[in-house]
Amino acid sequence: MAGRRLYGDAGQIKELLQHMELQETAAGGYAAVYKHSDTGAFWFLCYATSAAQGGGYQLLIRLPLPTTAQLIDIALQSAHEDETVAAVFRLLDEEALEKKEFRQSLVEKLEQQLLLPQDAPARKRMGQVIKLTELDSPLNRREVLRKTQTEIAQDAADFTAIANRATRVLEKIRPSRQ
Repeated sequence: MAGRRLYGDAGQIKELLQHMELQETAAGGYAAVYKHSDTGAFWFLCYATSAAQGGGYQLLIRLPLPTTAQLIDIALQSAHEDETVAAVFRLLDEEALEKKEFRQSLVEKLEQQLLLPQDAPARKRMGQVIKLTELDSPLNRREVLRKTQTEIAQDAADFTAIANRATRVLEKIRPSRQ
């Protein structure tokens, strides 16, 4: 638990909640704040991608909530796969619900990581983050209502450029086949 900001593994979350006291619930019980009895830290329990059938992916996040930049760092650097996935799902929810942009920052961070030596787990994690965020897809995810045709075309061009950059990262992290 030390140092971790997010949990996405339902079994671990269930175990951790046994050491926490419920402080407050919201969203009809789909979100709650807990206080850890040993550390006094506050944790937020919620469901990412809750619009999906079946209620979404359960997350436990240490408060204060991580910023977009922190979520990107967690996604790319965590040694815990469930924390990587939880960070990605949080980024996707913030994009969909709060209109927080992360794709440009994420692709820049991925390109920076290419300049450093990468071991196989780091390359795998980078590929996983690209695929889970669909960073390599040119689909425009910005609102189109009340925009001019020029603005919509610019948004589409932005997503295409990011997708092309993400595809180049994927090509560079794939193990060479010899």
